[in-house]
Amino acid sequence: MSRRSMLKFAAMTLAACVAADAFLLEPHRLKLQTLEVPIKGLPEVFDGYRIALFSDFHYPLWSSAEMIRDAVALANSFKPDMMTLPGDFVDKRVKSIPDLGGLFDAAQAKDGLIGTLGNHDHLANAEGVRRAVADRTPIQLIDNRSIMVEREGAALAFGGVGDLWEGVVMPDRAMKRVPPETPRILLSHNPDLAEEMTVKVRVDLQLSGHTHGGGVCLPGGVALIVPSLYGQKFRAGLVEGRSHRVYVTRGICSVWHNRLLCPPEVTGITLRTMRTA
Repeated sequence: MSRRSMLKFAAMTLAACVAADAFLLEPHRLKLQTLEVPIKGLPEVFDGYRIALFSDFHYPLWSSAEMIRDAVALANSFKPDMMTLPGDFVDKRVKSIPDLGGLFDAAQAKDGLIGTLGNHDHLANAEGVRRAVADRTPIQLIDNRSIMVEREGAALAFGGVGDLWEGVVMPDRAMKRVPPETPRILLSHNPDLAEEMTVKVRVDLQLSGHTHGGGVCLPGGVALIVPSLYGQKFRAGLVEGRSHRVYVTRGICSVWHNRLLCPPEVTGITLRTMRTA
């Protein structure tokens, strides 16, 4: 075999291995990503509060019932106080809203499951998705409103907004009844909100999905395509936006059934009281 033939064979073998990983292995290699996030003014009783975050199911086109149940089981393993699901429960290409019954029934979180709709939910049929979530899952949708979690007289607020591209975004309405001294976690499907929020509302941490981590990435974490107006900035992970911090999860599904150097993710976030010197 000539040197040129050997190099060609090696290149073809490498391409085949990369393709096998991208289409057959990595889309199913669900990972639990954990981190701690300090929150200013977080009451001591909430120090160690656990939040499970997962999103972008695009069911049933790009994820299966089995994969969603696996994600729920992985979230359960984190022993969360709250589960958060910021949108894209279904894909915009569905002909009718699928039955979501049984997908999230095994979820275990002390303070429940909350979520918001994503752009695909709106494009598919927002009202239909809302009914499917309300009727067949334990998830409480909180678009443009908030809930309070109380511990020993202290409080932590969870608010949500509509999708930045297809919904109605009203963070001021969502947080209207939250006392100014109360720390706030905001669910927003699209992470770009952390750059574009125009109203002055306190947000200590935004939880988002939407970008899928880029899906297909090069070594070093650069994605070929990121559905964001800010390039790679909101691809994935903990990011400082113009208004506030946001954690962007890589999501559950694999669009076109492929991922490369960007495995699907369930995120486990532990809140910590911010210590001052």
